[in-house]
Amino acid sequence: MIDDDIDDQEIFLYVMKKIVPEATYVFARDGMDGLEKINEGSFKADVIFLDVNMPRMDGLECLTELRKINSLEHVPIYIYSTSGELDMPEKCKTLGCTGFIKKHINTDDVKKEFEKIIANISLAE
Repeated sequence: MIDDDIDDQEIFLYVMKKIVPEATYVFARDGMDGLEKINEGSFKADVIFLDVNMPRMDGLECLTELRKINSLEHVPIYIYSTSGELDMPEKCKTLGCTGFIKKHINTDDVKKEFEKIIANISLAE
């Protein structure tokens, strides 16, 4: 997950551990940090969740750069954001995201969204 908000990272981890407790979760604080971690090559991403509004490199810039990395060609990238811009989901799709998830306040709603995604992803053993 690439997101500058520590609270959102904690909510994400809390919810995802209920869905896939055995998975390894890696966090980055912004787009530049995320790209650095991915380019280190020390882990294989099965799915990437990316916020839009971040310092240094925002989610749209990061998404554009992620889609240039050959090893991530088939990795689903979901935008997970509070952005209220009506055209944001379409902008993200145009740049190569797999889907757009609006951040919910209710963790049960968040969990439902992530369960749908995880059900359609083949996670590495």
